[in-house]
Amino acid sequence: MKRKFKVLKSVYHNPTLRRSLLICAGITAFIIIAQPYLVGSIYSSAKAVDLLKGLQSSSLYFGSAITTASATVLALMLTLLSMTNKSENEFDGSVYRSIEIVGLISTATFIGAVLLLLCLSLPVGKFDNIPPGWYRGLYYTLSTLNGLLSGLMTAGILILFDTVRLLIRDISPHRDYRDY
Repeated sequence: MKRKFKVLKSVYHNPTLRRSLLICAGITAFIIIAQPYLVGSIYSSAKAVDLLKGLQSSSLYFGSAITTASATVLALMLTLLSMTNKSENEFDGSVYRSIEIVGLISTATFIGAVLLLLCLSLPVGKFDNIPPGWYRGLYYTLSTLNGLLSGLMTAGILILFDTVRLLIRDISPHRDYRDY
């Protein structure tokens, strides 16, 4: 448990990581808040079923793409870790912390995408014994998961970009560290 707080503390004290996470939190909040307002309120279960069917088809592709992307990023983090380990250069702790944070975010994104795909496997149709708010709740759950996964994936990519910049700064013989 202490280790998790140590990672969060390093994110808080690193302005680059903090900026990336704040940008992604803003994107996530915008998607979660704006999507239901842009689509409109759901009043009847028939309308909810129609909206849910439309959201299901696009979310299926989105969830599959996010699952693939996050698993690929995790594999690339292992490659990056191996490269830093075999390199002759010495890297400071911020590089390794950034790699760890990208790994944590990618893992959370992967789990969220699998959860999204599991929610998409629930049948949607006109059934007799479905509670009145079921489809509305499922619609908002899928919308929220889409927003969260968008933000998490964006955060992971922005932090990965910052990590690559740190590595280039440390490895490149022709660059001055002030260029970054």
